[in-house]
Amino acid sequence: MNDSELQTATIDRGRGPWLSAVWIIPLVAALIGGWLFYQNVLSRGPLVTLVLPTAEGLQAGQTTVKIRNVEVGKVEDVRLTEDYSGTIAEIRMDREATGLLVEDTRFWVVKPRIGRRGISGLNTILSGAYVQMQPGESDEPRYRFEALEQPPVMESDAPGLSLRLTGREQAALSVGDPVLYQGREAGRVETAEFDAETQQMRYQIFVDQPYDSLIRRNTQFWNRSGVDVEFSSEGVQVNLGSLEAMLAGGVTFGLPEDVPPGGSASNGDHFDLFPSRDAAQQDRFDQQIEYIVLVRDSVRGLNPGAQLAFRGIRVGTVTDVPFFTEAVREQDFEDFRIPVRILFEPQRLGPAWADRDLAEWRERLDALFDRGLRASVRPGNLLTGAMYMDLQLVEDPEPRGVARVGDYPVFPSTVGGFTGIEQKISTLLDKLNNLDIEPTLNRLGDTLASSDRTFEEMAATLDTLNEVLKSDEARSLPAELEKTLREIQRTLGAYREGQPVYDQLDRALQQLTRVLDDLGPLADTLRERPDALLFGREPEEDPTPRAPR
Repeated sequence: MNDSELQTATIDRGRGPWLSAVWIIPLVAALIGGWLFYQNVLSRGPLVTLVLPTAEGLQAGQTTVKIRNVEVGKVEDVRLTEDYSGTIAEIRMDREATGLLVEDTRFWVVKPRIGRRGISGLNTILSGAYVQMQPGESDEPRYRFEALEQPPVMESDAPGLSLRLTGREQAALSVGDPVLYQGREAGRVETAEFDAETQQMRYQIFVDQPYDSLIRRNTQFWNRSGVDVEFSSEGVQVNLGSLEAMLAGGVTFGLPEDVPPGGSASNGDHFDLFPSRDAAQQDRFDQQIEYIVLVRDSVRGLNPGAQLAFRGIRVGTVTDVPFFTEAVREQDFEDFRIPVRILFEPQRLGPAWADRDLAEWRERLDALFDRGLRASVRPGNLLTGAMYMDLQLVEDPEPRGVARVGDYPVFPSTVGGFTGIEQKISTLLDKLNNLDIEPTLNRLGDTLASSDRTFEEMAATLDTLNEVLKSDEARSLPAELEKTLREIQRTLGAYREGQPVYDQLDRALQQLTRVLDDLGPLADTLRERPDALLFGREPEEDPTPRAPR
């Protein structure tokens, strides 16, 4: 082919499609990826920050968050806090769980635990630990939380009543301890905290239905241990609780006697927690008159809380033994008396007496002081040695003496029973010591010497009698006496009825009787006229007949 036959190729750039088919596949893949990213962003929930003391059991990308065993999130990251005092877990929640993240939502790590309520979290031994979420009831959203060290005792949506308690004295309540009512479990202790400022324990308890309807405004709460042993002037009292209460203790509640129950309680109401039932009952006697008793007896066994009784009826309480205030210490008491603080509580006498004004009661007591009302320490129980304060009207009492010490009036006192006996014994011993008993002792010595001589003579006589009894004559005496008795018996037998001797004796007695009968007139004549034997009897006159009527 020559050069003339060659043709030049021309490129036409304005023809054909502007995009090649090769780019279709990457473009479609990008669109799908963008759509998936968009869907992932829309479906992702918020990021929650959870602060924990330790990250034990948590693993990023594996540990899940559950509600009622349904997964609602997953731990994305675990790291230390900035000050290295704890750990932080970043949790990606599902979008459906966003509305559950509120102020009172709670989180805790579920893992094997052994506590008072038993063993929990055993299912995590194989599956691993997970984060449990408990939704709250607040409307305020929140995305940062502090995990609970222990699982909550009650479910947040459980029906019941949540209350706050303040312990006045030492208490042994812990989270999870039971709330009891007449021995039945009515709830649980949810939180237990110590307030350093007030030095009191603060608790939050939850009372289940239907027991929550029993909580009223005047309901009282007190500690209930498994075994309560009380030594008092009334004896020894032992109260046994349930097995759980014996192992872990608890708190119980009830309404005081003779007190209106008041209105129903509400969530968050505050109540006092008393150390015992007696302390709870004591608290309702709010009408009190304070006195100081200057005791001359020993106060050993008289403890705070002892009874103040009038003829066996409790009218108050002993509160402080001894009671030394600044004013009391400055007072110079004779006989080194010990001050004891008491409370006179009129409400213990019943509603009819409790309604009276305290000023009227003070006037009544002052009048009774003038009539001899006195306080004394008496034994209440010999087994425990417990004492109580007794009030009695004393005849011819000692003067009242000091009427007031500082801000406290003085309740006049007298010696108690034991002290009175001791004084009487001491007085008797003094009188015995003052007696001149030497002459009496001398006479007693002479009497004893004479008695010794008498006993010696009696001993000699007994020896002589023993020798006589040992002789042959004394030994033969019983046989001779027996022989004599037999002879007498034979002689008496001859005089029995039907025997000849008996008949002769009977005839002789009859003849003697006739002779005595004949001698009767002679005896009468001699008694009337002793000289009749010499002069004879005077002739009797002839009788004169009587004239007819």
